[in-house]
Amino acid sequence: MNKKIIAAILSYNHSKTIEDTYNRIDKKFFDEIIIFDDNSKDNTVDIGLKTGCTVVKNPTNLGHGGNLKKAINHCFSLGADYVVEIHGDGQYEPNAIASHLNKLEENYDLIVGSRFVNKNPFKSDGMPFIRYLTNLIFSKITSSLLNIKLTEFHTGYKIFSKKFHNIIPYEKCSDNYLFSFQVILQAKFFNLSIDEISIASKYHKDSTSCGYLNGLVYLIGNIKFIILFMLAKISFIKHEIFKSKT
Repeated sequence: MNKKIIAAILSYNHSKTIEDTYNRIDKKFFDEIIIFDDNSKDNTVDIGLKTGCTVVKNPTNLGHGGNLKKAINHCFSLGADYVVEIHGDGQYEPNAIASHLNKLEENYDLIVGSRFVNKNPFKSDGMPFIRYLTNLIFSKITSSLLNIKLTEFHTGYKIFSKKFHNIIPYEKCSDNYLFSFQVILQAKFFNLSIDEISIASKYHKDSTSCGYLNGLVYLIGNIKFIILFMLAKISFIKHEIFKSKT
């Protein structure tokens, strides 16, 4: 395919999983693979370097959203047409793009990996039941309220296009996990094309996920930005994440 695709592996204290995650990636689908380490306190960087992969280490911890912002900016500065977000804990299948290359050929601006496309991740992937239920309910509510036709909004596997990078003010988004939800709202607000692909996930003791308290804060943040999205649509109040890049 005539598009440059870069895999951005996000890592933070993933010394036990980063090598396996890298080895699982089918290199023929990517022009480049880069590990973005968020100032890990273990030897994630050393293990990453041993794979021969380029490793970019943050001098300070930027948070999940902050690290992803840096990764997106860096990859597009290298001439990427698409950037694929991959988590260093191996929770998401890194080669999900393989059977969906047509989506890139069709020039979608944001592609969201969903664990709910034609399956039940509680039964098939071992997703904890409370996480499964809240994810399912909030995704259905968001889809209905905002007319965004996705089966899942709370996922860490996304594919970003050059157009997304050029148009969306994602730098204004949160530096924590809320970033992943906000960018979907932004893509819808700015009328970019959004689609989803089916992904598999696995849960193990080294998986990196929001704790339940942080999860509650995250859901409250979701509700806040759903309201702000609707207010921005009627031009009543326009939060900075819904203001065009200047």
